[in-house]
Amino acid sequence: MRSRRTTVWPAGALCVALALAGPGAARAEDVPVPLNLQADLLFMIAGHDHNLAARAGGEVRTLVLTKAGNESAHAAAQFKVAAAGKAKVAGLPHAVEVAPYAGAAELAETCRARRLSIVYLTPGFTAAEAGAIGQALEGGNVLTVAAAPAMVKRGVVLGFDLVSGRAKLLVDLKQAAKQRVSFGADVLGLMAVSQ
Repeated sequence: MRSRRTTVWPAGALCVALALAGPGAARAEDVPVPLNLQADLLFMIAGHDHNLAARAGGEVRTLVLTKAGNESAHAAAQFKVAAAGKAKVAGLPHAVEVAPYAGAAELAETCRARRLSIVYLTPGFTAAEAGAIGQALEGGNVLTVAAAPAMVKRGVVLGFDLVSGRAKLLVDLKQAAKQRVSFGADVLGLMAVSQ
């Protein structure tokens, strides 16, 4: 059996990426970090999740969720282009697709049936929807990420914000534990941690 070599970005590379996201990074009020930078940071940080390889089962699958009736379809297309450029995540093949949100229970079933590794919520999700998603995914094994920082602490594990003109990763450790996401101490020091 051939051993698979996993490449994980060192925490130093993440520091450099965060430092490069200067004041020009702000865009919309609810999405302060550009989507292409979010994709770069997400797929660097995903490699530091100790449970990613087991969750992926040979291929990291990212689902980009959209909401009907708002700008999320445009954001999803933009994020998908950036995400599709990441052929490998943590040394594993990576596939990305876009789907409309049809409810928390259906999402939880889709995550189980298709062994999704990452679910990315585009702009437009409400706090109530994020909470329902977080509850539905408790006990599951998936990393949830939101474009808008307000969704962290409301049921989403990871998000992005602009702090003092720099991109900052936000993480909810309680929700991470409920969804079997485990980041190493080397990267937790680079994040704004919610407990």
